[in-house]
Amino acid sequence: MKLDIASDTDNKAWPLWSLSAATCFLLVLAFSGTNGSFFWDYHVYEKGLSCYSQGPDPYVCASGDFPFVYPPIFLKIFSVFDFRTAFVFLVLAAAAGIVCVCVSLSLKSFIPYRRLAPCLVLGFLIGGSGFASIQTGNISVFAHLLLVSLSYFLYTRRSGYTLTAHAIAIILFSAIKPYFLAYALLYFFLPRRSLAAFAGVMLSVAGIYIAQPALYPQLWAGFQGAIYNQIVQHGDAGLTIFGVFSRLGMGKVGFILHLFLMLLVVLISAALRYRHGQRSIQIRSASELFYFLAILILLNPRLMSYDFSVFSVCLYLSMILSSRGDGWVGLFLKLFPFVTILPLCLEGLFDIRVHSLTYYFLATYVLLVAALACHWPLRASWSKAPACVAHER
Repeated sequence: MKLDIASDTDNKAWPLWSLSAATCFLLVLAFSGTNGSFFWDYHVYEKGLSCYSQGPDPYVCASGDFPFVYPPIFLKIFSVFDFRTAFVFLVLAAAAGIVCVCVSLSLKSFIPYRRLAPCLVLGFLIGGSGFASIQTGNISVFAHLLLVSLSYFLYTRRSGYTLTAHAIAIILFSAIKPYFLAYALLYFFLPRRSLAAFAGVMLSVAGIYIAQPALYPQLWAGFQGAIYNQIVQHGDAGLTIFGVFSRLGMGKVGFILHLFLMLLVVLISAALRYRHGQRSIQIRSASELFYFLAILILLNPRLMSYDFSVFSVCLYLSMILSSRGDGWVGLFLKLFPFVTILPLCLEGLFDIRVHSLTYYFLATYVLLVAALACHWPLRASWSKAPACVAHER
């Protein structure tokens, strides 16, 4: 009888979820203000590799509005392997991974795909971030999606193959962008810890970054200079509180505040879990996993729109798994993207420019507070809510 009631509720709710997702997508598509240029970050990668193959310093040759700011290991790897093939493979693997995650969640959690899929679309389009991420062609968004997918399958069906794939992906992406190393923290919180994998990943990435300045001193110096110019001189410091303070010339203060805020989030989460009977630090449900992955992404003080889009997807998945999208949570998940898309509409309709740092910055912390209020901790203890545990596993 309860299953029939739940099914009837879903049948009534799914058109609203689908309509909300479709409308959100059309608004983003209409008001994103594209200038006819797509995949500009992808072309930056190609330009850097082209400069490197021809001899000039890629950090000088490929400078400009979108400079090449990736470490020498990137040049060394993709001067051997075809970058275009590798990039296409990454995009397809990320897309396949997230689709498989959604199908698996629908089968295991009793949340219909017709509700889960629109939720995923809405999370990805907050502030237009998902569309902007794909439009830039930045490698980070696809790397995040692949690592989130691998993390989910490592949690649900632990095996040597999934652990190896997960560890190799962390090493590869961390060699390009060090903040992907945060995903290795997951090994401490799985139902079966993987301390050997954590040590292997840390030592491998440390070895890569120790070797680069020793083996390629000129390239490394160029890389450091490019990073400094991008973050400090151009003020490209991201969307978190660190980015806000960096624009005010107080980057060190912003960095300390970011660390303090992340520590506060961790302490609040731990205290609330303990209060509600979750004494173990192990991840106990899929909704907790996605919350945890969102926090790992947010550890990066220089959070960009392509990082933010996957951060918001993780929190959206976490919230809908915890609540099934019912009550105030469902209303929030359906309406919040439209609030963040409003600046795009103002610019497209009235040429009123609102800097993306403003609404991404606010959206980041509003989403975090909403996720805490929604399900962290669960509204009832594990002993009193077996059904909730069952539909999340």
